Amino acid sequence: MSDSKGRIAAIRAALESADADLVRALDARARATLDFVALKAADPAGFFALPSSAEVVARARELRSDFPRPGLESVLREVLSVCAEMVAPVRVAVVGAEGGLAHGAGRKLFGSRATFEAFATVAEVFAGIERGAAIYGVVPFENSTDGAVSATLGGLATGNARITSELTVDGAYHLYSGTGNAADVEKVYGAGAAFTACAGVLKADYPRATQLDVRSGMVAAQFAKEDHGAAALGPELLAEVEGLRIVRRNLEDQPVRIRFVVIGREAPRRTGHDRSVLALSLSEVPGSLYAALQPFAERGINLTRLESRRVTGGTELDLFFVELDGHVSDRAVLTAIEEVKAKSRHVRVLGSYPRPADE
Repeated sequence: MSDSKGRIAAIRAALESADADLVRALDARARATLDFVALKAADPAGFFALPSSAEVVARARELRSDFPRPGLESVLREVLSVCAEMVAPVRVAVVGAEGGLAHGAGRKLFGSRATFEAFATVAEVFAGIERGAAIYGVVPFENSTDGAVSATLGGLATGNARITSELTVDGAYHLYSGTGNAADVEKVYGAGAAFTACAGVLKADYPRATQLDVRSGMVAAQFAKEDHGAAALGPELLAEVEGLRIVRRNLEDQPVRIRFVVIGREAPRRTGHDRSVLALSLSEVPGSLYAALQPFAERGINLTRLESRRVTGGTELDLFFVELDGHVSDRAVLTAIEEVKAKSRHVRVLGSYPRPADE
């Protein structure tokens, strides 16, 4: 017994010491952020760049020893979100309803302190970036069932926004209620996309529940919170609504993985673990695609994706979209692109950014 008392005393002391160190580290980061704000104010015309979120997360993964890896990025994103707000408000446009999958992906990438605005279509997100209504946008790039999202490819090929980062998530929908008891569910609130994705399971397992379509997952969650017999259908973001409990996970009829990209005007710096996306317009001469891709092969540049799509943006264009490992500032990639330009009608870099840390 005395040994146990001694051990718990040591554990408590270690936790208190770690907590104190954590607060001191957060204060130090806040002071450094305020110094950056002061520097920008003193020299408004100067260009100053802080380490990107991707760089911070990658470095933390290298330093991590015992803290669970899945939670590390979430903690860091919240810290970075608070610090970013100290510099300037972060406005993010997301496609789909508030509380939807894109909103959830945006929260994972930018933290809860960012301001999110939901737009109905991908085109509206791009337009929001163009007119300065948002600094960043979160849009779907591809999914595991239907492939690339044409609207996103078209926006990148014809607009000024570029890919700055990406995140792949499960397109999962869960059921939440105030009690967490499936027997209490008489009504299910949800946005249209959630009901479409879960139509088969809802019909088979909740045939007597009335389905009530509302404008967003967050609205559904509020109804479920206030009504004992109601549940909300939506992604994991709804779990953050205070007072809701999980009734059942993964009601979607078909599992799907969705790759979201962040679009914006910034040009992320080279990290050594990067991805670039290009759009190529080629002639109709036989062998033109082979000739255009040959410079990459000659330099040992790994192409990870190649897809052809017709996109619209005033005029219709037949384009090849190429993804490759490397940054456009890498000498090999840069020289290869210059050669490709000589063999193509048109070449456009759609983004050059850090690859996800878990790749």
